[in-house]
Amino acid sequence: MSRHLVRIVGFLVMFYIPLGVFSQDNAALSGTVMSNTGEQLIGAVVLLKETNQGTTTDLEGKFELLNIESGTYTLQISFLGFEPQEQTISLQASQKKVLQIKLSESKLVLDVVEVKGKSMATEVNEQSYAVTAIAAKEFNNSTTDVKEVLNRVSGVRVLEEGGLGSNLSFSLNGFSGDQVKFFMDGIPMDNFGSSLSLSTIPINSIQRIEVYKGVVPVWLGTDALGGAVNIVTHQKSDFLDASYSFGSFNTHRASLNGAQTNDKTGFTVRGSINYNYSDNNYKVHVPLTDALGNNSENKMVNAERFHDAYRSGMARLETGFVNRKYADQLLLGIIASVDENELQNGATMSRPFGNMTNTSRTFVPTLKYRKENFLTEGLDISFNSSFNITETKNIDTLTSFTFNWLGEKIPSQDSKIAESGKPNNIDMDDTEFTSQMNLSYQLNSRHSLSLNYSYQYFSRETYDSEDPDNISNQMDNTLEKTVLGLAYKYDHDKNWSTTLFGKGYFLQLNTSKEFDFGEDTRRIDAYENKSEEFGYGIATSYVIIPSIQIKASYEHTYRLPWANEVFGNGQFILPNPDLGPEQSANLNIGGSYMVKLNGQHRLAIESSFIYRESKDLIYQVITVANPETRYNNLADVRTLGVEGSVDYEWNNLINAGASLTYQNITDQADQVYSDYAGYQTNFNKGFRVPNKPYLFGNGRVGFHKENLIFANSSFRVNYFYNFNKEYFLSWARFGTKDSKLIIPGQSSHNVELSYSLTNGKYNIAVECRNLTDERLYDKFYLQKPGRAFYLKLRYSIGK
Repeated sequence: MSRHLVRIVGFLVMFYIPLGVFSQDNAALSGTVMSNTGEQLIGAVVLLKETNQGTTTDLEGKFELLNIESGTYTLQISFLGFEPQEQTISLQASQKKVLQIKLSESKLVLDVVEVKGKSMATEVNEQSYAVTAIAAKEFNNSTTDVKEVLNRVSGVRVLEEGGLGSNLSFSLNGFSGDQVKFFMDGIPMDNFGSSLSLSTIPINSIQRIEVYKGVVPVWLGTDALGGAVNIVTHQKSDFLDASYSFGSFNTHRASLNGAQTNDKTGFTVRGSINYNYSDNNYKVHVPLTDALGNNSENKMVNAERFHDAYRSGMARLETGFVNRKYADQLLLGIIASVDENELQNGATMSRPFGNMTNTSRTFVPTLKYRKENFLTEGLDISFNSSFNITETKNIDTLTSFTFNWLGEKIPSQDSKIAESGKPNNIDMDDTEFTSQMNLSYQLNSRHSLSLNYSYQYFSRETYDSEDPDNISNQMDNTLEKTVLGLAYKYDHDKNWSTTLFGKGYFLQLNTSKEFDFGEDTRRIDAYENKSEEFGYGIATSYVIIPSIQIKASYEHTYRLPWANEVFGNGQFILPNPDLGPEQSANLNIGGSYMVKLNGQHRLAIESSFIYRESKDLIYQVITVANPETRYNNLADVRTLGVEGSVDYEWNNLINAGASLTYQNITDQADQVYSDYAGYQTNFNKGFRVPNKPYLFGNGRVGFHKENLIFANSSFRVNYFYNFNKEYFLSWARFGTKDSKLIIPGQSSHNVELSYSLTNGKYNIAVECRNLTDERLYDKFYLQKPGRAFYLKLRYSIGK
């Protein structure tokens, strides 16, 4: 454990020095203004009566007053529709006082105007698009990560290949992989490297997560087929948040996040750093194979994973200016990350590996610019750019031996064969330039236009010291993608809003391909592929009454193949240069209902219907006994689904919720094409696409108590339940009833307890995952960890 603590301390010291501490001679006052039901109030007025120094709360209900001389003051807080409040406060020199203020709703009934405070997450949820926004604040003390939070959203399933650091496949309403695009503060994460993934991004660095289902807003500038996820990091001006957790399987995770801003000059420094490590040595139920990888006796053993350790570190730093006349935000940033991964198995668990490794290094300079009312009133502009440099090394050089699941070395019958096949020692150098610009113009109170231009250029250079003359590695591997978007928004009134949009998709691909297989002229030669496609769509929402909103959206969209799908990953994913764009007609119809009763009860219900008609869908081809996989186009796939969620809260003490998703994803093609046999009858027509869950859900119950034992304390206990129905690993038509390959139905139970002191300054949390120690499986029948315990310590100050 000591070596991990040394690394963690090193990270914290390196990062803490440039952030500095918040030391001033004068006092500072900050806090949050909310309703009695816990809803953060936006635009509440906060005033020190004696000095007439005041401010209004931001999108999270937070306020900040700086440079206050020591003394006693009367603080006045007011918000339309709520009873004003005054309280006396005393401030000492250099004191930084933090308050949590709750206002009671006014008994005066306003017939004409009703103004209610809304969090930014609420504002996002009320868009015309089918979108779910999750505020990350309630998870800050949890040992959970972004992956776990997303898994609780209806329609979402994160399929995981193992423990910490393992590959993930994000599924949203049946779409998965690159069909769903990920962004961090609006910047594409396509090539951020494996060390910056859903399971390694610290939850404490995030403000909220936006999940767009189906139609994706033009401003994201992407070619997503079935949705997008935008991870919004903290935009606070001054804060420091540090946490450390450890637990089962020798897992250690540390996170430090902070920002410091000069209110007079607007100069700001903000950043985050995190470290993750785990042995991932949990037990699995696996076949015991011989030297040839056979298991003729069908012998199964409970074995401990012995070659699956994972380590990663990431530092993210931004500096620049905010809230200036020339820019609301102008930031230069750097993301640097590294990870080291031992590889225990391939795409299946038919046999283990004992010597394969993967490492990656990523360096990403970024530029962000945003300005409202640019040059003229109503014209807003934003610009994001990044240059990603990722170095990946895959090593599989052990020959003459293989391993079984007991970790035993078994002499191999072929001394020239490595664990996954042909020996390799591959260096891949990926570079990617991303640029994105958004312009929006408010013509008047009802009409507005938006224009987006997004450009990505990707290049890969590959060298294999075990095969230095490989012709494929000497060919160009470049991919150039441009997406143009134009949207028109019409707000008929405050209740009805509609957006029309169109998109253009342009792809230029240069790589290599094998020609004339099986003939004397068989060769590998340069290959070029171009594509131009155009899509369109509409999204509308209508508020019937304040508590009921309905939404509908339709989009005919395209998704261009991305780097790993075309070029492979130098490891278990084989290249396929013939991949074409996939297209889909997506329809979402949904509604939401939210009501508050007597200021104590809050009930929220959401549901939506999903229809997808997808052509040339890019999917992953799996062979049960082969660790390698590849991507291919599936001619015609239909998705019919329904999802829903319900949430209830009583008096800010007890909360409960549940979500359920059903999605029937079937192959609808009459014929399929093979390079070797031409067009043939598709015998899989009408069957569900394999390896995709079709019925799954979750539930939760929580208890929250303020001022338990100590003043300004907070106690929480939460229980989470997840389940999915059994589904097929391969096509359902294969095999007899008793021999079909099935990923079994399963349930899991997680419990969390947390306790905070001094208004959230000191925090401790414990968690038990997979409480009943079930055998849990996900992607390709890959077993996930059993019962695990974790402890998290967190320290947080600032605003």
